[in-house]
This record gives sequence, C-alpha cells and structure tokens, in this order.
Amino acid sequence: MPPDDRLDPEHDDFIERVAARLRASVPLSERVERTVLERLRAGPPAAARSVPPRRYEARIAAALAASLAVVFGLGILVGRRSVAGSEAGPRPVEFALRAPAVSTVAVVGDFNDWDSRATPLHNGSDGLWTVTVPLRPGRYRYTFIVDGTRWRRDPSAPPALEDDFGAPTSVITVAQR
Repeated sequence: MPPDDRLDPEHDDFIERVAARLRASVPLSERVERTVLERLRAGPPAAARSVPPRRYEARIAAALAASLAVVFGLGILVGRRSVAGSEAGPRPVEFALRAPAVSTVAVVGDFNDWDSRATPLHNGSDGLWTVTVPLRPGRYRYTFIVDGTRWRRDPSAPPALEDDFGAPTSVITVAQR
C-alpha cells in the first residue's frame, strides 16, 4: 500500500491556506530592492574573496594533519592493548538456587546454548543447589529450570530487560580481572 502524502485530510484546507500565505511574494520598497541588487552585482566583499594560502597557513595545516595522525595511531595502539586484555581466560562463576523441595535444577543461558542437560546443579545442604561454570568476561542471560519444566529467574541477580518468549531470565556480567 503506497504511503499517504497528506498528514491529516481534515486539516488540508488549513494547511493549504498557510502554504498560500507562505508562497506569496513579500513586497519590498524600491530602495531596498535597488540596494540588494547593487550589492549582488558588486560581488562578495573583499574579506570574503578567496585569498591564496600563505606559507605559514600550509605549515599549520601540515602540523594539524601530523597531530591527527599521531592521535589516530595512539588510538589504534590503545585499542589493541584493550582487545588483548579482553581475551582473558574464563573465570569460575558460581550459580546457586535455594529450592529445598525439588528433585532437579539446571542452569541454561547464553553460555550453554540454553541446553537444559548441559549444566545441572548439585544438591547441597538445606536445599541449596550449586554449580560452578567457567565464563569468559562478558554479559550473559540465564535462568534456572526446576524439575525439568519450570523456568525460574535467579532471585539474587537482576532480571534481564528482554525476556525470551516471556520466560523469566536474569543477567550476569563477568568482569575482567
């Protein structure tokens, strides 16, 4: 369906009246018109005419170009260092959920392709389920799956702003050392 160029059909009449007033020529006095035409014929004022560059202007331009090249080069070097630093190895991250009356708990997320069999938690004392997962620095979304069917957000972590298909998810950020 082609887009409608009119904004609001109810206000077309009003818009047309305003446009007609804007299109109307503005009457100028004969003196103003003569002055404007004389200035246009005379050309630009002397200060606005192009002046050939002097030697010192060329040197300033060369110095500016060289300083920009140095700043750009430093930016590349700093960027390479920060990228090299971001290639830090995985860090151990512990996931824990207190769920005393359940039989299984698993954690799924960006780090294990949301596979419910990949990272099961181990039942400890007092119904505390835990697992340690090695994660590289970055931001990960995850959730717990309780008894194979119920998705449960981590109560000790911030919720993700974008839930996958309405499922409750949490967020963890693994910092560099």
